[in-house]
Amino acid sequence: MRIVVKTLAIHLFCILFFAFFYFYFSTHFDNKYNSESPLEKIIDFLLFSTTIQAGVGISDILPISVYGKILMILQQLLMISISVITIYIYTT
Repeated sequence: MRIVVKTLAIHLFCILFFAFFYFYFSTHFDNKYNSESPLEKIIDFLLFSTTIQAGVGISDILPISVYGKILMILQQLLMISISVITIYIYTT
């Protein structure tokens, strides 16, 4: 059970971590709704980070620069790695 909690904690940390970076580098992303308030912008990028981490990948936010694309790729690779490592731990 500890492995499940640790894995969940890692995923939640990654969501928050990447949401912060997406917000910080928001000029590299196109947000369809162009939220004005910082709170709405944070929530938009938190939703974006959650959809990427969940493997869904459907969002109204799109990367418009190479840096935005690299940041998304890093999160996707990290998500895949965490999943593979968790499966390995459970099966051995």
